[in-house]
Amino acid sequence: MNPGLIFAIITALVFGLWTVFHQKAAANINSLFGAIIVSLTAVIIGTIILIPSLKSSITFNSKGIAFAILTGICALAVDVFALKAYGSGLAISVTGPIIIGGSIAVAAFIGFFLGESLTLMKIVGLALVLVGAAILAAFTS
Repeated sequence: MNPGLIFAIITALVFGLWTVFHQKAAANINSLFGAIIVSLTAVIIGTIILIPSLKSSITFNSKGIAFAILTGICALAVDVFALKAYGSGLAISVTGPIIIGGSIAVAAFIGFFLGESLTLMKIVGLALVLVGAAILAAFTS
C-alpha cells in the first residue's frame, strides 16, 4: 500500500476526531478563543515533536513558508467557523459530513484546475459527496 494512502487514512481518522472534539467544545467556549486554543495546542505539541529533529537539517523555502502561512490562516478560519456551526446547535451527524464533504469537493475541484486527471470515477465520487452533503444540509432539523 502506498504510504501516502496510509497517511491519508490516518488523517481522515484524526479529522473525524477533530470534528467530534469541536462539537463538544463549541457550547463551552467562544469560537475565536477556542480556535486560538486549538492553534496554540498545535504549536506547543508541534514544537515538542520538532525539537529532537533540530539536530538535522529542516528543509524549507519561501514558497513553502508562504503556503504554510496561508494554511494556518485557513486552519484558524476552519476552527472558528466549525465552532460557530456546532455552537449554533447543529448536530455532529449533519455538520461534520457537511464540513468534511465540502472540503473534499473544494480540494477535488481545485485539484482539477491544477492539472490533475479527471476521470469518470472521480466525477461520480465527487457527485456522491456533494449530493450527500446537500441532503444533510437540506434536511437539518
